[in-house]
Amino acid sequence: MPVRNDTRTMPAPWLARALPRLRGLEPLSSYGYAGELLHDDGGADMQAYGARVADLAVRVGEALLSYGASAEEAVAGVLVTAETYGLSYCEPGVTLGAVSLSAYAPGELTPLHATRHVRRHSTDYRSLGRLQALVGRVSSHALTLDEARAEAGRILDAPADTGGRRWARWRAPVQTGLVAAGGGPVFGGGPLTSVCSFVAGVLGGLLSGWLGRNGVPAFYRYAVAAMPAAVMALAVSRFAPPSAVQAVVVAGVLGLLPTVTFVSAVQDALAGHYLTALGRLTDALLVFAAVVTGVVAVLGVGQLIGIGVPIVPSVRRSEHLGAPGAGAVVFAVAVAARARTPGRDWLPAALLGLAGFVVSVEFEVLGFSSLVGTALVATAVGGAGHFFARRRRESALPLVVPGIAPLLPGGALYAALGALASGRTTLGVAGMVNVAAVTLALAVGVGLSGEVGQLVRRVRAAGVR
Repeated sequence: MPVRNDTRTMPAPWLARALPRLRGLEPLSSYGYAGELLHDDGGADMQAYGARVADLAVRVGEALLSYGASAEEAVAGVLVTAETYGLSYCEPGVTLGAVSLSAYAPGELTPLHATRHVRRHSTDYRSLGRLQALVGRVSSHALTLDEARAEAGRILDAPADTGGRRWARWRAPVQTGLVAAGGGPVFGGGPLTSVCSFVAGVLGGLLSGWLGRNGVPAFYRYAVAAMPAAVMALAVSRFAPPSAVQAVVVAGVLGLLPTVTFVSAVQDALAGHYLTALGRLTDALLVFAAVVTGVVAVLGVGQLIGIGVPIVPSVRRSEHLGAPGAGAVVFAVAVAARARTPGRDWLPAALLGLAGFVVSVEFEVLGFSSLVGTALVATAVGGAGHFFARRRRESALPLVVPGIAPLLPGGALYAALGALASGRTTLGVAGMVNVAAVTLALAVGVGLSGEVGQLVRRVRAAGVR
């Protein structure tokens, strides 16, 4: 008797169908299965037809990966698309920045091979959702091959909905500024901190965008983008309280940290895509190093000319729960907007961000270590995000990534940056290792919640055989 899956609790039926295959949970005899062939012109050239299917499949996989999906989801998209349109013995794969497919067209003895390289990475959950819906329609046999290719072209080739050419240039810098402005109160700042952080975020975004349009590599772009926050902190250090100076530095920098890349790297590693996980982790570490380099360079110059920022103990968020709570909401919504999350997901993301922040404060009061507390809260936030996303049959990332943003280790980051700028290299490096460990704990918590959810669904499905 076949397994009766409850599709109401699946984030995407096509993904749930493909995962057992990708994780080796089905016998090898099932790997030659091909879905229904959606064309009836028996005289067509099957090799040419198969090439068009393979091209669509790898294009969908490349787009899924570039818009923020995990390597496993990209491979599943390639597999489902290829098999639905009749290809057999499909072997999709993702290696670092390339998506590949080897398969056989109906009646052909020569295998097809197709590869696409991922040349751009831009977190865009709105386009990602449209692609996931497209694969869902393909898997349900709702589209012919020509219709699917046309729909994929409309999704991938459509210009970004930025509200006009002038706003398109300012959208990313303004949203980065809003992320920084929301992060200011989270880490002990006030209205002045939010204003300064917003200005620093906008300036950093403008500089990074200009450098990017002129072909400057990402490392140097992020190093330059982090500098305005440090410059602003030096400018206000003469008259602002130490906690405000700390908040300016932290808020201006946290929006640049590669949290999404860390989460994706951990997801890929847990699913067995080690090369892709290593590539994403290397990318995240380079961005992290670039941000640190930019801030430390400015703070070091400030030390030389006698305008050093104050080195203060890490601000305990439990001492500031009013304004930081509102800041956590703004922070989460701004992160969601910058990742082009659909507007209907902003409220759930804000609630997750606020709940996670409040629980993390309570854990701090109870004396939990930063690693343990962060991992527990991230797991809870991830579990709630996956539960809500399953009810709407959508991806959980647009909810979870903004929800964990207020949990980033701001105080520890500031202490490490200050130590590096003042020449205490050993203490600074140890602090950076701690920051990286806490950020990794966030990613592991999110990945763990997703894996637990999948395990529960598989056990429930096996129980109704």
